[in-house]
Amino acid sequence: MKNSTNDPLPDRTERGTIRKTDSTQNEDEPRLEKMIKAQRKRERKLHPLRLNSKTVIYVTKDKNNPQYAESMRIKLGL
Repeated sequence: MKNSTNDPLPDRTERGTIRKTDSTQNEDEPRLEKMIKAQRKRERKLHPLRLNSKTVIYVTKDKNNPQYAESMRIKLGL
């Protein structure tokens, strides 16, 4: 996928899928900090929901109830 200047987008592969940031290399620290900040902002809205002793998923506040937990256990085969 290319933009109007024919340069590849830095966060996408040629197939158009999003490329994950390599956190072991500190090449573009401001971009990495921006991505971390955006992820933390998304996670602020999520709450942990325990499905069993080993499995915890993060859901929105309205889905944090026993009925949703049971439906996820069935869906995930737990």
